[in-house]
Amino acid sequence: MNDTSWARSGDAGRSDVERQAARPGALAAALSETRAKTVAELGLGPGMSVLDAGSGAGELAISLASRVQPGGRVVGVDLNAELCDRARAAAASAGVNIDFRVGDIRELPFDGDEFDAVRSERVFHCLDPAEAPCAAAELVRVAKRGGIVQIVDPDHLQTAITATDRERGRLLAEQFSRISKNPESGLYLGGLLRAAGAADVSVELWPSMFTSLEAFLAVRDLWSELAYLVARRVVDAEQTAAFMAELEDRDREGSFLATVITYSATGRKP
Repeated sequence: MNDTSWARSGDAGRSDVERQAARPGALAAALSETRAKTVAELGLGPGMSVLDAGSGAGELAISLASRVQPGGRVVGVDLNAELCDRARAAAASAGVNIDFRVGDIRELPFDGDEFDAVRSERVFHCLDPAEAPCAAAELVRVAKRGGIVQIVDPDHLQTAITATDRERGRLLAEQFSRISKNPESGLYLGGLLRAAGAADVSVELWPSMFTSLEAFLAVRDLWSELAYLVARRVVDAEQTAAFMAELEDRDREGSFLATVITYSATGRKP
């Protein structure tokens, strides 16, 4: 048995872009309550301009389009050109006009004081902690005076999964510290916004509970994460296969449970 022979053939060899583009609907459904409540804090209305920084496959930006019409503007920016192409296609299919651009959150391709609301979701955990202050400052820079700036990100180290093999479950929950640049990003969002000059910053915690494996896989790509650990001999392949088989058994019998903690920080540009 090679190190990744236990992984699902449907996930093995897929690029990060393919995985992200394949699951936007599932991800949106899994995070629907958190998104609905945090987006409400943006105070969007007709004629407003909004930036989705780290727009990915475009599902969130597309959902915001109707909130700023008539006369409004939604812009999405993402570092990955292929995801931007997919987002443009999705917007065209949905019949909405959104400006998707390739760009870096650490150096946004916009003038200062350009947007009424600026939002970034699930991006900062991909940044090195040393880069996060620059990215937060960029979000504040492009917001208009009095505009809302919001960052939403998880704390992957607080993820929990029910499993008989509790040690392996804890290792899986913690493994983002091995492959994510900033696994605890959510904890530090408020401080980043304040340091970037935002005022009236509030921080909220949003717990999400998943009672099906399919829903959880929209948030965490367990097969790829475990393949990473197996390939680096952090965990044993056969034991890992047994662990995933148990999760699937729990899912079938209705006893699967996992939790994810997400933080949001919302402030205003003075």
